[in-house]
Amino acid sequence: MKTVKVFSVAAVLSAAFASFGAQAGVVTDAHGNVGYDTAAECDAAVLAGEAKFYQTFTHKSPLIRKGEKSVTSAKISDLGEEYKHGACDLGAARKLGRDGVSTALQGKYVPFSPDMPINVYLDAQGKALRVSMGQCDNWFSGNAPRAVVAPAPVAKEEAAPVVEETAAPAIIAPVLAKAAGLRPYVFGTVGAANEKVELERPEISLSGSKTKFAGQAGVGVQFNKYLGAEAFYQTGAKHKYVDSLKQAADITNQVYGGRLTLGKDFTDNFRLFAKVGAAETQHKQKELENYKDKRTVPTAGVGLNYHFNDNVSLRADYDHHFKSSKKNYATWKGNHYLGAGLQYKF
Repeated sequence: MKTVKVFSVAAVLSAAFASFGAQAGVVTDAHGNVGYDTAAECDAAVLAGEAKFYQTFTHKSPLIRKGEKSVTSAKISDLGEEYKHGACDLGAARKLGRDGVSTALQGKYVPFSPDMPINVYLDAQGKALRVSMGQCDNWFSGNAPRAVVAPAPVAKEEAAPVVEETAAPAIIAPVLAKAAGLRPYVFGTVGAANEKVELERPEISLSGSKTKFAGQAGVGVQFNKYLGAEAFYQTGAKHKYVDSLKQAADITNQVYGGRLTLGKDFTDNFRLFAKVGAAETQHKQKELENYKDKRTVPTAGVGLNYHFNDNVSLRADYDHHFKSSKKNYATWKGNHYLGAGLQYKF
């Protein structure tokens, strides 16, 4: 009986030790992300479907560095066939204003999903130079993460080959087919427009300044980190005026325009830009003999973006459509628009 008890205690201790040993190579940080002591352990966990892939928890916009001209978006699996299972990369430390992984995972092999978004940085010829984590722009250990290495089939009674801790490739070729540099986007803002008018017709005149609800919508393309172009449409509530005969006149104002933008990212999240272009303004009102007026005027303005991530940003705009000369009995003395909304970059 005593022998049986000793054997039972030994079995329990042996099982506990084995369980501890099985987990000894795994480290978990405060965010629940894991790292492995060796590349082989990480690869094996990924290939067995047991790995918990790394999840980013901060938001940073892409940061173009010296020698890089543009950035585009991709997934880890886009880097090539060898990335079909994802990556097991050596956890990097913070450098040059960007993080790697948490301190607990630095020097450990961290599993990354093949579907994880990445930023691909390109040179002036569209050649891929390096990649970073998509949401947070954090560093990998090299120019690209280390791909998961699947062991080659082995013959019976042969030992399985040792998984090599391969370095990340210096250049990533498959992503070169992706569009580089140009980033189209759409935007929409709502706010208010103020307009001044003087209308002199036989026996009828009206003048004044009105502020009404208005909005803008448009499309644009960012050519590089400084220069872009936009096409936009602006409309809003009718401006109500009373003429010299005490008759009400509801005037509709619509604006179709195009403009260039010139701006700069002052922080990872904040961008300020200027706008200059031309717009066709259309004024209509039915009370004064179905009055219609079209004219083209210069426009200028400023705007800002606050980037939530690489795609979505808060946008605010101020635009001024300049005064036009007298035409059709009317002088339109400028339009001021102030609005805020969202922008989505593809």
